[in-house]
Amino acid sequence: MSDACGSSTYNPDKSDRTIIECEIILSEKAVVELKRLTQSTPAFLYISVMGGGCSGYIYELDLEEDPPTENHQIITQDGISVAVQNADSSMLNGLMLDYEDRLMGGGFKMTNPNANRTCGCGLSFG
Repeated sequence: MSDACGSSTYNPDKSDRTIIECEIILSEKAVVELKRLTQSTPAFLYISVMGGGCSGYIYELDLEEDPPTENHQIITQDGISVAVQNADSSMLNGLMLDYEDRLMGGGFKMTNPNANRTCGCGLSFG
């Protein structure tokens, strides 16, 4: 098994997490990229938290056509619908999603005010 950042994942117990009304902030660049990715097929951006990585948790981003369930909150900004699991709401509240168009190290980047520590890869937080 690799020791690379984010290589190990586990599903932590989410039953004791506080559910709050979650705010997700999309940068202008993130909105432009998400609109480009969903222009031919409308989709929801699912943002969730998994246990793992070098700091304790890792982000998971998925574009899916399936609508969220009653276990999700939907945040809409500039025509982009973001779905967050209720159980992850307190860990993701205030998250800023940005996009960097670079050959090396580009892609979606998260800035999370709830993170006490982060990893250099930008995918892991604790």
